[in-house]
Amino acid sequence: MVLNVKNKINYYVTNIGFIIWAFFLYQLSSIPFILATTGRIVKSEWEKNVAIVVGIILSILLIRYLWKEFDGDFQPEITFMKDWKKSQKVWIYLILLILLIGGGYLAGFLPSSNNQAGIEEMFQGNKWSTIIPVVVFGPIIEELIFRGLLQKLFFKRITTKLQLLLYLIISIVLFVGIHGPAMNLEMVPYILMGVVFSLAYVLLGDIKYNISLHIINNAIGILSLFLLN
Repeated sequence: MVLNVKNKINYYVTNIGFIIWAFFLYQLSSIPFILATTGRIVKSEWEKNVAIVVGIILSILLIRYLWKEFDGDFQPEITFMKDWKKSQKVWIYLILLILLIGGGYLAGFLPSSNNQAGIEEMFQGNKWSTIIPVVVFGPIIEELIFRGLLQKLFFKRITTKLQLLLYLIISIVLFVGIHGPAMNLEMVPYILMGVVFSLAYVLLGDIKYNISLHIINNAIGILSLFLLN
C-alpha cells in the first residue's frame, strides 16, 4: 500500500515536472523572437533576422521533441464519446470557429490584457518576430502542452464524465494562467479560447483541430493589428 502511494506520488511529480520542463523550453524558444522585437540587445537588421531564424529552429526542435515523445499520438481516448461522422465533425468545427470569432468581437468591448498589450507592443517593434511565434509556433506548442501533454500524462483513458470535466477544467485554467495571472474581465476572451480549444480536442478527437483553430484565432488577431496600423 505504502509502495503504491509512493509510486503514484513519483508518477505525478515526474509528469508535472515534464510539463514544467516543456513550458520552460517553450519560453526559451521565445527569447530570440523577443530579442528581435525589443531591439535592446539585438539592434541591427541582420542580427534581428538571425535571432528570428534561431527562434524558428528552436521552436521546430521543441515541436519535434514533444511530438516524438508520444509518437505523434495526440488523440484522446474517451470511452463514452460518440464517434462523429465526417459531416458532423465539420459542423462541430464550424460552430467552435464561430464561437471563437464571436468571442474575439466581444473582446473589443473589454479591457485589453497585459498579454494582448505585449503582443501589440511587439508588433510595433518587428512584425515578423511577432507574426511567426504568435500565428505559427505559439498555437502548436501551447496546444501540445496544455491539451496534448496534459491528457497523455494524466488522463490517458477517460472513462467517466467526471474525468472529462476535470481534464477540461485543468486544461482551461492552465491555458488562461499562462496568458495572465489575474482572473478579471480582461481574461474572459482567454477563458472562451481555452473552452473552445479544449472542446475541439475532446469532441473531434485529434489535436490538429484545436491547433488549427488556435492558429486561425491568432491570425485574425494579427490581421486586426495590420488593419489598425
